[in-house]
Amino acid sequence: MNLRRHVVDCFRRLQRTDPSNTAAIIPKYESEHPTLSTTSERYFVTVDAETRLIRKGVREISRIRERIEKHFRVEIPIVWFVRFQRSWSEYVEKETADYFSNSLNEAFDGFELAKSSLRYRRDRGDEIGWHYHAYNYVHREDLSHETRIAILCSDLASCAQAIRQRHSEFAVRSMRFGWFFIPDYRVFAVLRASGIRIDASVRPGYEGKKVADSNATYLAPITVSPQRISGTWFVPYTRTFAIHDWEMVTHNLGWTKLGRGQADANRDEFAQAISRAARNIAESGGSFSTYERADAEANMVVDSQAGRFSYR
Repeated sequence: MNLRRHVVDCFRRLQRTDPSNTAAIIPKYESEHPTLSTTSERYFVTVDAETRLIRKGVREISRIRERIEKHFRVEIPIVWFVRFQRSWSEYVEKETADYFSNSLNEAFDGFELAKSSLRYRRDRGDEIGWHYHAYNYVHREDLSHETRIAILCSDLASCAQAIRQRHSEFAVRSMRFGWFFIPDYRVFAVLRASGIRIDASVRPGYEGKKVADSNATYLAPITVSPQRISGTWFVPYTRTFAIHDWEMVTHNLGWTKLGRGQADANRDEFAQAISRAARNIAESGGSFSTYERADAEANMVVDSQAGRFSYR
């Protein structure tokens, strides 16, 4: 797989495509490619594991999950979106795509920080995905859109390659952008070439809003319901519970701090939300799921005459 070629292709599309025209950027597949079943509700419990508190956060969240599973006798798999990317200083200081096409020297590697915990959760049925913030795009507003997207394409390819080399055991196929912010849908050409098949970043209702106190704004959602588009399965934020590792534990990270009272309140709020969903499932049917499971089910074709199951 030649990632550099895919990055170059991404740059060429930037020059000839209107960024606001999502239909021109990513042509939609035909409707016979199914997504989620309409006969059964699915709920997704997701965690953006993005700080050095990841191990503590994973433990606290898992304890809550296990307590609710036992009480309602229901399985609750979690999708852990683990942050992996370069240092903050590189994103605010460097300004060329060539720099970001190089291998990573210094990086925040959540997979390494919590490897044993993530292995255990994966083996019990959880999904391990990738979490990435487009820091350069959001915080280098002095650069043009085209330059920042070129940088983003290069960095996504480099980071994805590093994840595969360092942490191939997790077979990462899903991702979520930080702040649910996708700067340009054309970057998914690079992500697909890097092995990413599922995105959980689309958040309907955010169109035009500012991102993280910057002048960057959210795009119109490429879809408002789960849909496979040009090889990427987009699952918009709906029936989704999203929390951060640092919201569950006391801390002082400088840019955020949390006392015991607020951490306790956050854990209680999370437990109550998941319990309500578990109660709904017990009363009305449905299930908690991961994106990979739902994706596999959406691709499953039933041959009713032969009684066989296969996958597209």
